Amino acid sequence: MTKKNRRIIRYKPPVNLNAGIVIFGLISIYLFINIVIYFTTDRTTYYEVVAGTNAEDANTSFEGIALRDEIIEYAGQSGYIDYYVREGSRISKNTTLYSIDSTGKLNELLAETALENSELTEENISSISDLLYNFSNNFDEMNFSDTYNFKSSLKGTVVDLINMNSLQKLAQDSDDNFTINKSQASGIVLYRVDDYETLKPKQLKASDFDKSGYASAKFSSGDQVDASTPIYKVVNDEEWSIAIPLTKRQVKKYKETTGIKIKFLKDNLTTTANFRIVRGADNNKYGIITLSKYMVRYVNDRFLDIQIIDDIVSGLKIPKSSLVTKSLYVIPKEYGAEGGDSDKIGFNRQIQSEGKTTNEFYYPAIAYSDDDNYYVSTALFEEGDILNAMDSTEVYSVGKTQDFVGVYNINNGYTVFIRVNILYTMDEYYIVESGDTYGLNIYDRIVLDGSQVSENQIIFQ
Repeated sequence: MTKKNRRIIRYKPPVNLNAGIVIFGLISIYLFINIVIYFTTDRTTYYEVVAGTNAEDANTSFEGIALRDEIIEYAGQSGYIDYYVREGSRISKNTTLYSIDSTGKLNELLAETALENSELTEENISSISDLLYNFSNNFDEMNFSDTYNFKSSLKGTVVDLINMNSLQKLAQDSDDNFTINKSQASGIVLYRVDDYETLKPKQLKASDFDKSGYASAKFSSGDQVDASTPIYKVVNDEEWSIAIPLTKRQVKKYKETTGIKIKFLKDNLTTTANFRIVRGADNNKYGIITLSKYMVRYVNDRFLDIQIIDDIVSGLKIPKSSLVTKSLYVIPKEYGAEGGDSDKIGFNRQIQSEGKTTNEFYYPAIAYSDDDNYYVSTALFEEGDILNAMDSTEVYSVGKTQDFVGVYNINNGYTVFIRVNILYTMDEYYIVESGDTYGLNIYDRIVLDGSQVSENQIIFQ
């Protein structure tokens, strides 16, 4: 019996591709490639432009030291002192100012003499008439309370004049128990000293501004004084200064400043003054505010609270790290125009092709413009490109450049240089002008570190 051949041949079923599996695979590959690109590509950090102001950095308050030209006078002998001019009054040289009585009985003698000699001289009456005349000319019915103040002032003046007349008579009849003394200089008289009289700007130290260690000696009639001790001082110059301590940031802020506006917080008086920065004895820097008026108003104050009034600047706030300097081509405005239906500025540029010259209307991005010129990135033209004027046969060869500061805008996914105008400098930011035709706008995206990119660079965010 013959054996049958039983070779078995395997059946290969046809491959059936599932469309869903194919699509899923392609998507997976796409995602994998993008993940690899994401983690292997350097990414550029951007900053979104916001509105900003210097309000928080403006109107800084200081406690300053008043520096004046002050002359201290000293007692010529020991005894009891009596003053005949009110503190804060303006005196001339050789004004009868004070007396020193070695016995301490001068007040009793003055009272007795005043009873015997209470008449006013013609000069006294003339002085009182002047007071009455000035008051009547400046009287304001809305401030009737000034009448009572004037009444007290007039009464004190009359008493002073009677005492002065008595003093002169007493001096003629007296021995050497007391001396009548005249002022040695003209100015504003003060009966106090505090060791700040000779302080100069370059002698300033931080400890001078510490009020906890401040002491002022005041004198009044009836005090007993020793020979060669201070008894009064005269401020003899209307020009005076206020010294203020400055931080490093404030030194940088005011280093170019020569004039400022200040407000005295004591009474809200606002005025302008000269300003300079000096180095003190402790090597720190101090601001010196110099005024030519209001010395009398604050003559009794050694420490003054003031506020420097800065202009409030508003604009766009950008990081300092974003700022770069870049050269731009300068193109006169007569070579630019709006073309077709577009409101964009374009230029009629000559093109050389196969030995022939043709023209094209080219729309590069304008980085900035002023009254005379457009300014365009050097990446958008070749040096030597020829532009035709719009209203004449003149041509212009691109090549002249000018440097500007600005930032790189990345709204469209690549870097575009935008010129900025800095209005104010803060610690980490600038306040720049807004509203420029070719400038920044709020919510624009700019490169945070401008030094890390170049013009027309594709940006991965």
